[in-house]
Amino acid sequence: MNEFELINHVRSLNETLGSRVVLPPGDDLGGLGFGPGVVVLAGVDQVIGGVHLPVDASPERYARKVICRSLSDVAAMAALPAGALVTAAVPVGLSADWGPRFADALNRIATQYDCPVFGGDVAAFANSAAPPLVTATVLASPDDSMSGRFLTRSGAQPGDEIWVSGFLGGSLRSDGSGHHETFEPRVGLALAIHRLIGESLHSMIDLSDGLVSDVGHLAVESGVKMTLESDSLPRRGAATPAEALSDGEDYELCFTVDPSVELPDCLDEIPLVRIGSVHSGAGVVILEDGVEVDFSSRGWEHRT
Repeated sequence: MNEFELINHVRSLNETLGSRVVLPPGDDLGGLGFGPGVVVLAGVDQVIGGVHLPVDASPERYARKVICRSLSDVAAMAALPAGALVTAAVPVGLSADWGPRFADALNRIATQYDCPVFGGDVAAFANSAAPPLVTATVLASPDDSMSGRFLTRSGAQPGDEIWVSGFLGGSLRSDGSGHHETFEPRVGLALAIHRLIGESLHSMIDLSDGLVSDVGHLAVESGVKMTLESDSLPRRGAATPAEALSDGEDYELCFTVDPSVELPDCLDEIPLVRIGSVHSGAGVVILEDGVEVDFSSRGWEHRT
């Protein structure tokens, strides 16, 4: 069973979750309702040594990636971070300063995004060869200045334009380092876009699994067809168009807007680029020089 098949199985249980769940599995965050107008958004992410980072990566690298990955999901909803719970399971025999260094870095980075770490759990693997495993659960709230509105994957409409922030592709270097570690969660940018154009911003997702895969999520949840123009993709460094379409862990925003909206080329010093359009139908279509091309890659996928 692959990652997406497992997610689909989890989602098949959504109808059993009860009325308090206002946003079930299927989006970047889930949501619980606590009375009229009171919604708490939450999401959890993990970093596994040997999968998301080299096993021997420093505790500072683990801390930064785990909190920033979860904050990227908050950005995808144009929501406000409220706080985080973090767990760490590490092998016995790890250096005595690993835990304090991890905690210090976590606190420093989370504070930058007004997302205090206010609890969690620690444990040790009996096997000294086990890789570190850290998780972050981030709580968030809808933006009060937007009347509590938040973005989901299901609002894209035929006629919308598809936009992305920043640059795509080439996020992972051969030595395991790269943009996937140094990215800035687009929390502030998402809020700025939402506050600028309001309800003309129809849907949003953060790009963690690769552009084609993530745009595919928007297409499925919105019940539309997405057309991407490969020649328009803003590429990172020497990344090829194919890498910009399929490489994972860009952690940029992809969003759809009403075609009447005039977005700036740059907001908060971050480039914004139109890369395609939304149509009636289903699936994702790739255009190269105006001609539809086959693109079978599904993007980044964790194996289970």
